[in-house]
Amino acid sequence: MTEPISPPEPALPGPPLAPPRKRNRLRYAIVAVVCLAAVGWMLVLMQKNVVFFKTVSEAVHDQSHDGVRTMRIGGGVLPTSIHQRADGADFDLTEGGVTVHVHHVGNEPELFKDCAPVVAEGHWSAPGSSTFDSTRLLIKHGADYTPPKTATQCPADPFGN
Repeated sequence: MTEPISPPEPALPGPPLAPPRKRNRLRYAIVAVVCLAAVGWMLVLMQKNVVFFKTVSEAVHDQSHDGVRTMRIGGGVLPTSIHQRADGADFDLTEGGVTVHVHHVGNEPELFKDCAPVVAEGHWSAPGSSTFDSTRLLIKHGADYTPPKTATQCPADPFGN
């Protein structure tokens, strides 16, 4: 025996469902907006957390563009320019014929002396100023570092480039 085929039950009344294509497009659009926002947020954070290195001559040349942004500048300490203070030291840093006065707050490395190749991390004290406020000093040297015999024998290029 065969059972009679009954007609399909009517669909329950309610809002019509959007076609699957439109729902998928909306999902992709939302995912794309979230991804773009995340990339934009990362770029902003990276720019704020990156510390650029410049030589003294590059830093002076780009000073109007950099403003008081934190950066590292590198050069050689001018002979007899180091003046010790209770909270740090003042000295002149030179490279490429350009000299900058550095006001350092904090401890100096053991190898910090006249003619030493120094990288100072900090910022310009004010826009257009010739004073660089430093909070960290790094001394550049290799495994075979030998200091100059006298203070008047500073190398022309403190980084040996």
